[in-house]
Amino acid sequence: MARKTSHTKTFKNDLSSWNFILFLTLAFILLVVVLTLMKNVSQDVRSRAGFDCPALTLPRAEDCTTGWVYKRNTDGCLKFFCEVKQ
Repeated sequence: MARKTSHTKTFKNDLSSWNFILFLTLAFILLVVVLTLMKNVSQDVRSRAGFDCPALTLPRAEDCTTGWVYKRNTDGCLKFFCEVKQ
């Protein structure tokens, strides 16, 4: 006499074959949600950390007789430097 397989065992085997597809679907949904939320985030990490460059103001011409040079500072921000000519 043949043994009958229970319905719960068959359902469990059917579900286990779909585990990888369910995982990929949930991972894709999570990726879409994260990308949607990150769309409005600023790209500049320094501005998010509070290290953005200060507002640039024009220096007075009398303060540097040789002339001002506009270049990047050591921290990456643009700044006016007094050019020293020899």
